[in-house]
This record gives sequence, structure tokens and C-alpha cells, in this order.
Amino acid sequence: MMDKPTLRSKAPDVSEELFLRVNDFIEMANKIGRRYDTTHAQVALTHAFARYGAFHYKSTVKNDSAEERTAYIEHVVDKVKTLMARHLRELAGEMPTDASEN
Repeated sequence: MMDKPTLRSKAPDVSEELFLRVNDFIEMANKIGRRYDTTHAQVALTHAFARYGAFHYKSTVKNDSAEERTAYIEHVVDKVKTLMARHLRELAGEMPTDASEN
């Protein structure tokens, strides 16, 4: 079994282009959300993300295998979980506690 890729503890140096493109994607999602709803925007971005992720994997993998694919998917899922949790905290605050547990 392959070792899970090591995640960075801090973001690498990135160009200003990264932030410009992120803003472009958010602007596009907001347009879709206004025209339809946020579910449509989320589904469109999710499909585009997954399709590009598959393209990126195929373009960069040296030895394609079931283990490599699984490791790549797990790595991406871990990054998405981390990013989503951080952005939810920023937008909605800390995770609410379940009142039924008190």
C-alpha cells in the first residue's frame, strides 16, 4: 500500500494569479446562483473541479495504478475537507455544539 501524500503545514508561495482566478470562479458561481440557485452553482463547480482533477492526475502521474489513484483521491479529499472546514469557520463561525449532547 502506498504512503499517503504528506500535506504541507502552510501554503506554498503562490502568485497573485491564484487569487484572481479564485475570485473569477466565485464570481461565476455567484452568477449561476443568481440565475438558478446556489445548488446549481455548487454542482457546476464540483463537476468542473473533479474533471480538472482527473485531467491533472492523468497529466502528472508517472505510474498509474489503483493504489496511485486511491492515494491521489484521498489526498484531494483531505485538502478539500481542510479548506471547507476553514472557510466554514470564517463564514459561519465555530462549529455549533449539539444541544442534545449537553
